[in-house]
Amino acid sequence: MNGVATLTGLMRMGKRVQLVGPLVVLLAVVLLSGCQLALPQSTLSPAGDVAQNQQNLFVFIFWIAVVIFVLVQGFLIIAILKYRARQGREQDIPPQVHGNTPLEIGWTIAPALIVIVITIPTVAGIGATYDAPDSYANDPTLTIEVVGHQWWWEYRYLDEDGDLDFVTANELHIPVDTVINLRLASNDVIHSFSVPRLAGARDVVPGRINRMWLNATETGVYAGQCKEFCGDSHALMRTVAFARERADYEEWAANERRPAVMRTEAMEAGWTVFEENACKGCHTIEGATEEEYELAIGVTGPNLTHFGSRVTIAANTLHKGPADMTMGAFFEDVPTDPDFMQRDPAYENLRNWLNNAPDVKPGTEMPDLDLSDQQLDDLVFFLESLK
Repeated sequence: MNGVATLTGLMRMGKRVQLVGPLVVLLAVVLLSGCQLALPQSTLSPAGDVAQNQQNLFVFIFWIAVVIFVLVQGFLIIAILKYRARQGREQDIPPQVHGNTPLEIGWTIAPALIVIVITIPTVAGIGATYDAPDSYANDPTLTIEVVGHQWWWEYRYLDEDGDLDFVTANELHIPVDTVINLRLASNDVIHSFSVPRLAGARDVVPGRINRMWLNATETGVYAGQCKEFCGDSHALMRTVAFARERADYEEWAANERRPAVMRTEAMEAGWTVFEENACKGCHTIEGATEEEYELAIGVTGPNLTHFGSRVTIAANTLHKGPADMTMGAFFEDVPTDPDFMQRDPAYENLRNWLNNAPDVKPGTEMPDLDLSDQQLDDLVFFLESLK
């Protein structure tokens, strides 16, 4: 009987050992899946001082948590091994510590101290995200008003006197090594603005001006996203920030200050489609004269004065590259100048958006225009000429 029992025990142990291998592999896969740092919205790959400070705070708290985890699990393992039930001693009770005043004071004070150690830098860090610290007093600054709409972002650049300089949408262009002061407001519901690699999120609330600051310490293209559920297409309310060298930024800004290009004869057919389908009632095109783009002064949708120079469509729901290319691939390893990005000569994504916007972005106020192929060609050519 003892031999049979021993054999049975060995077989059970063998089955357990067989399970260990797959479990170790599964655990390794789960752990390694979190090791990718080069993700578009990864907070673990900061490219600005605000994001770096937040990363530093995360690392500080993480290691505190690691120490606590090791201590707790260590004491747990010791207790399991040292005080486990043994044959013939099942009724033994380990020494009790109830009423041990020093121990009870210790494990009451220790958590309180840990909370204090975590709270002080956290509160200080949150406060430092509203306005740039005094150490940045000599850095160049730029103020931008950010207005959240369902489901797109409006960017209103201010000049040194605080007056409106120019307006664009969905693509945030900033110079590197510059303090960017953002003034956040909402036109409808609560949104949350975030470009994780540059700075954390900040709520955008109707009837209230919120603020935050950020900077970029290196050139690049940084993805952002609304982080507050705001309706049907919340997940498609994206943005992208282009951090550029100062000279490149100034060249871009100078172009944004100019009125839209003069209408040419080739653009007339597209302008007719734009006008007859009431597009000008929702969008602004700032012409050199009031008559050039008659009454194209709508503010329901994004400003289209320089739409042709942008590389994304519908708040980064689509891009202007080949239709079979993912958004991540489109922005991967590209120079910061959008003019060099790969574009689709057939404009398939733009055609899909213009033909049936609600199908691309549910809930959008832009209607299904039901255009013919020729009207689509004309409208695409007109919009892409606005550079």
